[in-house]
Amino acid sequence: MNEKGARIFLIGFSLLALLILFQQFFHPIKLAGLQGAFDAGVPPQFTAPLWFEGKYQQQTDHYLKYNTAFNGELVRLRNQVDYSVFGNINTILTLGKEKYIFDPNYISAINGTDLLNDSIKSGKIQAITHSKIILDSLNVPLLVCIAPNKAGYFQEYLNDSLNVSENTNRIFFDSLFKSLNVPVLDYDKWFIALKDTSSWPLVPKYGAHWSTYGAFFAADTLMSVLQTLGGKKMASFYLTDIDISTKPRYTDDDYLASLNLMMKWKSPAMAYPRLQFADGYKPNALIVSDSFIWNFYDLEILQNCFSQQSHIRYYNKSTFDNQKNNKGIAGQIKLSDIENRDFVIILSSDPSLKDLGFGLFESISKLRLNE
Repeated sequence: MNEKGARIFLIGFSLLALLILFQQFFHPIKLAGLQGAFDAGVPPQFTAPLWFEGKYQQQTDHYLKYNTAFNGELVRLRNQVDYSVFGNINTILTLGKEKYIFDPNYISAINGTDLLNDSIKSGKIQAITHSKIILDSLNVPLLVCIAPNKAGYFQEYLNDSLNVSENTNRIFFDSLFKSLNVPVLDYDKWFIALKDTSSWPLVPKYGAHWSTYGAFFAADTLMSVLQTLGGKKMASFYLTDIDISTKPRYTDDDYLASLNLMMKWKSPAMAYPRLQFADGYKPNALIVSDSFIWNFYDLEILQNCFSQQSHIRYYNKSTFDNQKNNKGIAGQIKLSDIENRDFVIILSSDPSLKDLGFGLFESISKLRLNE
């Protein structure tokens, strides 16, 4: 490189560095940044012990990795090039045919590669069996709901044929709950049965959960089952209208965020029900669920069909009320948490079966009824 070229390079590099510094401190340009679930870190606080232990340097490196100006935009540019040129997505997700997106954990749940070992199964059998005895003594019905598995529902869009195993966690728990006479609401089988006759997608192309439209059907069935189990006319709802949109709402395209591309993919038309609620008994329920529960909030099912005393334990770690207010960390289960409930409801997707109940059954099984 000649002297003139070196000078131009140095000036250009200096201007770029100044732009990054100016953006870092004054934020004149609104940036999209990165989306999805990741730990962006927090600005590290300098202390002598952290410095000499090397932790301050590690925290600073992690923080700057995700918070340096234009980092997100450069990552999105790289991801867009990788997809446009090579057809790759830089994420743990799997890109299927016609841009259908899958979580490989759902595939593992069907082919049995995430199967629980015998010692864990034995522990689950003891915990669930003892929990059922305690709940029965309190006259609190237990209902287990299995969410739809997208890999099975859209298996024609997988790049490879789906290997359906006869030895999976689902089969194990189905057998266990049948032996204990625990009712199971299997949305997965039901959604597959409805797939060819449903007017709109029950599972979204770009989403992780049931679609908002699918959640409407799921909630309707749930209230009917609770009415049968409880022997009371429950609060209900009915469909008044449906909005059709190619702009996904709620969680209907939540996988797209983690792709972090420059250009967002066009979604097929999705259905969004408008509901009218009717009076009836609002059950006091303890619900332990993974992320499939959020669509019930989006449709205002929990707000209008469950009592204010109901508690929703998200992964049995955080507690929410029926209005979606975060009530803090879910502590250890106490007898008062389950007695006087109308129902204990478990809502679980296939991958979550590896820890069904997220410790709830283990906690209930240790309770003493005279405490």
